[in-house]
Amino acid sequence: MKTYLFTFLTVALLIVSCSSDFQRRTIETENLSGFIESGNALGVYGDAGLKITQDSIQMTNWPISKLTESLKNVMDTAIATPGKMTDVYTIQIANKGQLEQREFVDSLIHVFSKNGLIN
Repeated sequence: MKTYLFTFLTVALLIVSCSSDFQRRTIETENLSGFIESGNALGVYGDAGLKITQDSIQMTNWPISKLTESLKNVMDTAIATPGKMTDVYTIQIANKGQLEQREFVDSLIHVFSKNGLIN
């Protein structure tokens, strides 16, 4: 019984420590529209995902470190993640200005940097 209780408490503590206290932020610029909010660490094992197209970015319960890696690959540039590698976020931002892919990703990087998600 003690082993079960210890295991349960350890897992619960790990899940809580993987959560971020990032408050929802609305993104409204001339070319971008959407939001960024803290994700659910448990979602990494369920409905997590990342999709970046020319029209939008949709990220659900996805680690910011994996987003950073994806942006590095697309932009061939150096980007760092200032938070914990386990921080997860939900992001939905549309390219309402019909920017080209590189301009759209540049705009996303600027927004993420301004909000402290990447360096």
